[in-house]
Amino acid sequence: MKILYGVQGTGNGHIARSRVLGRALKERGLEVDFLFSGRERDGYFSMESFGHYQVKRGLSFATCRGKVSYLKTLIQMDIGQLRKDIKQLDLSNYDLVITDFEPISAWAAKLQNKTCIGISHQNAFLYDVPTKGVSWLDRKVIKNLAPATHTIGLHWHHFNQPILPPIIDLSNDPSTNDESVLVYLPFEDNQDVEALLLRFNQQKFVSYHPDNSEVAVRGNVEHRHCAMTVSKSSYMRVVG
Repeated sequence: MKILYGVQGTGNGHIARSRVLGRALKERGLEVDFLFSGRERDGYFSMESFGHYQVKRGLSFATCRGKVSYLKTLIQMDIGQLRKDIKQLDLSNYDLVITDFEPISAWAAKLQNKTCIGISHQNAFLYDVPTKGVSWLDRKVIKNLAPATHTIGLHWHHFNQPILPPIIDLSNDPSTNDESVLVYLPFEDNQDVEALLLRFNQQKFVSYHPDNSEVAVRGNVEHRHCAMTVSKSSYMRVVG
């Protein structure tokens, strides 16, 4: 079986998940090609396991202080290029498409009548799970941005729904439990994140953020740098 695996590239979580699942598929003798969208090619890193992969502009969401701005998203969106990429993506050599909230592969599969499996955190919100501040438009976007024949939602709790836990790589895990909490909120304002964490002064946090230039400790928060190389001028940021 030959599979095209489309990955929303602006969120590092999507990439990390596809790396693990892609390796598992290949270990079972399946042939997997990858398509990434949402980030310039030179913005990807640690991509050796994906082999020769395609990169497209795609579609993602503009955010402001951690919240999606649909107006800014519409202003920056290149619908013409998106439609062109969907139309030109030839799936005739593939038996199956997998999409991790990646719109080009998903819509191409829909238009070419290819079976598509959607695997993402976003798909968990297609079920009856607790949410806060989710609008009618939010639900429409989650449902239609990357449509799939079959959907698999991933979440930290199942909420009595057919939802799977997160897919993570445990093959090389030398870490020990020091009771610290890892924080990865690269699209939030770094000062807002710190202010929130400092309120819980009995708990140690290790916070990764692209605005951190070096390791620094302030109170109960240890700040470390993480890569977030999406160009602000030509690409939009997306919550992963």
